[in-house]
Amino acid sequence: MPGRPPSKPGLPGERTSLSWERSSFGFLVGGALVLLRQHGPLGPVRTLLAFTAASLALLVLGLGHRRSRRIGDVSAVSGRFTVSAPRAEVLLIGGSTVAFATAVVVALLYSP
Repeated sequence: MPGRPPSKPGLPGERTSLSWERSSFGFLVGGALVLLRQHGPLGPVRTLLAFTAASLALLVLGLGHRRSRRIGDVSAVSGRFTVSAPRAEVLLIGGSTVAFATAVVVALLYSP
């Protein structure tokens, strides 16, 4: 019975990078939607939210790049790869997502 085929060493890092890139793209889309509101002038609050979204997207890209490099640098210990869970990164991005979504809702509800 043949053994398990060898896995490609770069795939876990690549999948991690792609997932973080999708998350950063979500922040960019959120910022663009705030700017593209159909009615009312473009005020400083909406502009600040768009810049905040762009900053969060860059933060997510940076964290994702760091995470994928960390996965790529891991060596096998007794045939298994072990990488620490991204708890701090996930909590940071999760909290930022909730804060950004709350700020967008408040800004859109209270804008003229």
